Amino acid sequence: MNVPAEIFRTYDIRGIVGRTLTPAIVREIGRALGALGRERGAPTFALGRDGRLSGPELSAALIEGLLSAGADAIDIGMAPTPVAYFAAHHLGCGSCVAITGSHNPPDYNGLKMVVAGDTLWGEDVQELRRSIEAGAAVSHRGRLRQRRRRHARAAALPAAGLRGGGALLRSGRALSEPPP
Repeated sequence: MNVPAEIFRTYDIRGIVGRTLTPAIVREIGRALGALGRERGAPTFALGRDGRLSGPELSAALIEGLLSAGADAIDIGMAPTPVAYFAAHHLGCGSCVAITGSHNPPDYNGLKMVVAGDTLWGEDVQELRRSIEAGAAVSHRGRLRQRRRRHARAAALPAAGLRGGGALLRSGRALSEPPP
């Protein structure tokens, strides 16, 4: 797939929603990230998004791409970027994506990415673009889990012996421990 090279920046991927950053492009980014996560031994991604209106649609596309690459996704919902980073650490997955427009105008959105504990930047981001353009086929299927209405920090409370916290949800059932 041809993707606009200008959205692949030094420290993130960002573009104008509906023009240079579409759900189809984000789906392919998810496929490439999922393959990279599997390659680096950290195929589970915590996903968070900011409050931009395009966030839910782009998040769904990213999840679809990750799952199609055989990666797993933990959707933490709307959360600031640092909470997505914290979730990757707290949930033990080491990989995450924050869908955020950051300081850019409202018609922009983007992705900040960590794979196996390393922030993707510079040549890593460009390699991701090249991978998408090469169109490597993947035939695995991952799974989706969700954390809703509580930030990852709140989920840490029970481990610290404090009241509160959340349950990991899958198909409407609470699981007693985070994923491996």
